[in-house]
Amino acid sequence: MVLKNQNLLEGQNNMGQGEDRISKLSDFLLHHILSFLTTKSVVRTSILSKRWRYVWTSIPNLNFLEWRSPTTKDAYLDTKRFMNFMDRVLFLRGISNIQKFALICNDVFDKSRVNAWISMLIRCKVEELVLYIQVKDPFLFPLSLFTCGSLIKLTLETYSVLNLPKSISFPRLRILRLCSIKFKDEYSIEQLFSNCPVLEDLIISFCRWVNMKIVCISAPALKRLLIDDLDIANVDSLHNCEVKIHAPSLESLTLKGRVAKEYHLSSFPSLVVADIDFIIGKNQRQTRQEKIGCGASVTKLLRGLSNTKHLNISGETLEALSFADDLVNNLPTFHNLIQLDVTPEVQHSADKSLFGLLQIAPNLESLSFYTSLSACPYDDNEGWTLNMVSGCLFLHLKSVFFDEFCGYKREMDLVKLILKNARALQIMSIKSSSFLEENLDTKVVVMRQLLRLPRDSTTCVIEFS
Repeated sequence: MVLKNQNLLEGQNNMGQGEDRISKLSDFLLHHILSFLTTKSVVRTSILSKRWRYVWTSIPNLNFLEWRSPTTKDAYLDTKRFMNFMDRVLFLRGISNIQKFALICNDVFDKSRVNAWISMLIRCKVEELVLYIQVKDPFLFPLSLFTCGSLIKLTLETYSVLNLPKSISFPRLRILRLCSIKFKDEYSIEQLFSNCPVLEDLIISFCRWVNMKIVCISAPALKRLLIDDLDIANVDSLHNCEVKIHAPSLESLTLKGRVAKEYHLSSFPSLVVADIDFIIGKNQRQTRQEKIGCGASVTKLLRGLSNTKHLNISGETLEALSFADDLVNNLPTFHNLIQLDVTPEVQHSADKSLFGLLQIAPNLESLSFYTSLSACPYDDNEGWTLNMVSGCLFLHLKSVFFDEFCGYKREMDLVKLILKNARALQIMSIKSSSFLEENLDTKVVVMRQLLRLPRDSTTCVIEFS
């Protein structure tokens, strides 16, 4: 868009089209045009005409994520030039409001100058702040950052300890993203979340909880929470912690990574989607006691998710759940659950817990397996005992989907179980695996076996592709 404007400005005199109409646009419209460009390109527009010379200094969005400090022999000099440029940008702006500011910096940067920029942004009432601070030593943010009354969105990524002050207040903050941060103080973390009264979105990814026993997240307005702890090499993961979540307005919960030592959840009456993707560490596989503890922790978590309407659960989560005793009696009935999605990878040892979940979801309407159910190493798979059928199993089930279907006995038994009991079933869609695609004769045999299976639903259609 700007290139077209530049061509227009440069070519108007030659084409005899009269005055420069672009330059007569309001600052608001020019800012809108510039918002589609990187900040580096925005600065270059200053050469278009006198009208454009200082327009860039008052744009509401400043994105410097592409201004990475080079790793060449001239890194220091190039970084110094950039820091001087940043000083000039903020000086020319004065205290005019800034909607969004994004910056990435590393150890080559002068930390005191970076802090001065952040302080200036706060005086400019910045609404969205994105900071990727890639430094080895602890980076001390200015205290004013943690009492910024204008911030609506905040993203912090730093590979060092985040030192939080005693006074924290984010009265307008709605979205908070924390990545690769080291936390050490249980109390300050609790204060951080509890002093965000209107916080709606919280993302915590790849953080380290050094010597912490309890992680407490208390946010009354929180609607969406994602905790990504999938780095199994992280010795300071949440598997050593008790996780407490008080978020009565929560609508979406995503947990990925190691199973925490224990979960304490408040009631989530508005929960719509829960996505649970746990990985089982080697330590949890070593002893029976560790397995039982892992299973009890996952069971306690699921008890707090009983109001959810849509549950995504991974195969390893089901395997961890299988460590628990008497699963059906230890879990409440999931009356609101209408959609259950199972993601990779489901080993035969998880069949018992999967069957248990199906038994406590009487109103389930949609069931999907986004994974291949591997062959059982035993001739008789105890997981799908067809005689173990309660009267309400699959009572409202309408659609079933299988991905990467191979035609193993374990898979066929599950299909039989569903078709035998799902009276309201409308469609069963089965997508064949690459193995069947490469062995068309076997695929035909599997398809014929599926079509011959008895169905309790008179309207069910089986689609096999």
